[in-house]
Amino acid sequence: MREGLTEQEIESYRTNGFVAIEDFLSPAELDHWRAVVDAAVADESVRQPVGSNPRVNTQRMNLRWTNAKVGELVQDPRVGRLAVELEGVDAMRICLDQALIKEPFGQPTQYHLDLPWWCFESDHACTIWVALDDSTVGNGALYFVPGSHRFGLDYRSDLGSDLGAVFSANPGFAYSPVPRELPAGGCTFHNARTIHGAGANMTSGRRRAMTAAFMPDGVRFNGLRNERMLATEDLTGLVDGEVWRNDRRNPVVYARGGTGPDARG
Repeated sequence: MREGLTEQEIESYRTNGFVAIEDFLSPAELDHWRAVVDAAVADESVRQPVGSNPRVNTQRMNLRWTNAKVGELVQDPRVGRLAVELEGVDAMRICLDQALIKEPFGQPTQYHLDLPWWCFESDHACTIWVALDDSTVGNGALYFVPGSHRFGLDYRSDLGSDLGAVFSANPGFAYSPVPRELPAGGCTFHNARTIHGAGANMTSGRRRAMTAAFMPDGVRFNGLRNERMLATEDLTGLVDGEVWRNDRRNPVVYARGGTGPDARG
């Protein structure tokens, strides 16, 4: 597994809001990730999240809560370190994880940004998206709008069939999505304010991916009671503006120089 980043990769991430790392996993590590994720997704006791659309993705969220092996993957300190380096913060907590599988001839994923769905505000939250199969324009590769993390958007899309709803709702910006194909074992990181989507799977094979989102330590609850991030019992009693300290659901994955408040802006 890649354990460090080049200056060029960090600069590209901060300029564009995303970066690709094609050599993220070794072949043996890729085999392990595939086996762990496939077994977890096949567990029928894990429910689909509210609002998921099987015509777009087979989606399984927060697998780490019920599968210790998934937890070992997405809470690996080496992954957390990359997120910390890219965002330039002191420490990252895991926010959520999800397996995303484009089934054969699955529909495209609407362009969106992640942060408006989440229970906190931060300019420095991010997501890793790990390709478990080759990800191509033909089978559902991710598309990103470079620099869109700097647009200041706060649009919560409905993740419906209008693929360009976020663009229609926010005219006046230059939107030029670009695809980022990846070999199996590669990954992308993207900032939670970066507009992104995924193409249709126009093949008879599956396109599997495993993702994990990270939030800087010290973020504050914004009042959004989203069960994608926390179970119902964890949301009980949370107060708007309270510092996020749920070490059971959202432990610190990697820290350097202390775990101070989120460096916003």
